[in-house]
Amino acid sequence: MRSHSLPFALLPLVLVACNSAAVRAPSPDSAAQFERLKSLAGDWVTIEGGEAPPGSIVRYEVTSAGSALLETLFVGTPNEMRTVYYLDRGQLVLVHYCAAGNQPRMRALPSTSPDELAFDFDGGSNVDLEHGLHMHAAKFHFSAGAQLETEWTHWQDGKAGGTVRFLLARSWK
Repeated sequence: MRSHSLPFALLPLVLVACNSAAVRAPSPDSAAQFERLKSLAGDWVTIEGGEAPPGSIVRYEVTSAGSALLETLFVGTPNEMRTVYYLDRGQLVLVHYCAAGNQPRMRALPSTSPDELAFDFDGGSNVDLEHGLHMHAAKFHFSAGAQLETEWTHWQDGKAGGTVRFLLARSWK
């Protein structure tokens, strides 16, 4: 009798494993998205947007033998923050080390345009979904010139709290 019940007892584990695999299926354009992000390597300055004054530096650095991109927002200021972009099992992800003291993770969404890249919340450390503030989504709008627009959407107390937009220009210094 026991031998017949064992497969049924394992069924929930198999279903969880299958669902996890489906969620983590590689995005066919993740490698291209990551290469596009790595092309940002260097310093950028804010032209407008957010609470950062014009001329604030945003730095992108390819690191770890090309397997990660490190973004430093507002270099040298009290609000300096870091974001690490990398491929996780074939999917482009980020971890944002926020001045709010939390570390939200986001996963890239499938591309709708080669000039746009969007990320959505996928958990995190020190994130209180019901009573806290955290970054929940990010978008990159690439232009043909040396400009980049980013949007960061934060959530407050379990719902969208607003979006901060930054227009950046490549620094040629």
